[in-house]
Amino acid sequence: MTTKTKSNGSNDLYSPWKPGMPDRRRGSRGTPDQRRARRSLIHRLRKPMVGISLIGAGLPMAGAMHDADSSDRQPALDPATDADREEDLEERLTRRIALTKEMGHRNLAVINAIERFGIDRHMAEDIFDAARESGIEPDIAYGLVKTESTFRERSVSPVGARGLTQVMPRTAQWLRPGISAEDLFDRRTNLRLGFQYLSRLVEKYSGDVKLALLAYNRGPGTVDRALDRGQDPDNGYADKVFAA
Repeated sequence: MTTKTKSNGSNDLYSPWKPGMPDRRRGSRGTPDQRRARRSLIHRLRKPMVGISLIGAGLPMAGAMHDADSSDRQPALDPATDADREEDLEERLTRRIALTKEMGHRNLAVINAIERFGIDRHMAEDIFDAARESGIEPDIAYGLVKTESTFRERSVSPVGARGLTQVMPRTAQWLRPGISAEDLFDRRTNLRLGFQYLSRLVEKYSGDVKLALLAYNRGPGTVDRALDRGQDPDNGYADKVFAA
């Protein structure tokens, strides 16, 4: 009686062994030709995988080399840029030193004004700052205010000049259109307008502060007429300001 062995499709693990067939039960891997063919196939399949592995392993190294190469190509510090930085630093230091000196000069001038004229610190500081803003020497500014109003903020002259610097309302209107006569009693407004007017007169007389002070007191028309006639317009006002 012939015994039939059950087949399991493509998997003939339980099929009877025949010569030339691998005997899986005894651990055989087939004939020498089959083994060589199988090794050749595996070798061919393994080559791309090895290449891919090497490429993958080489990526970090390539990235590092790229970074190193990039860093090597970074531009060196530009000497001109360094010089500019040094110049900027020098300019900042120069400005700071100048500012420190200016603050020291301001503080000294304010203290001297307080002691000399008996005015409060706020008044002394406002006069100094308004003078600097208009390009007037603080000593001249203190002397002008002392001569014009003796530091009285609501002083009014017989001809209508007002405030610390005794600005005429029509002069104030020329300097700042729309300003009222009452505005001239504001300390800072009055100081700015008075010193601004004096600054324009200094420019008009080509830097001659004495002539500018005389024109401030007598009016530029009177001074100009005296000069045109060859006369001396001096009435002692400028000397009084300088002495103060």
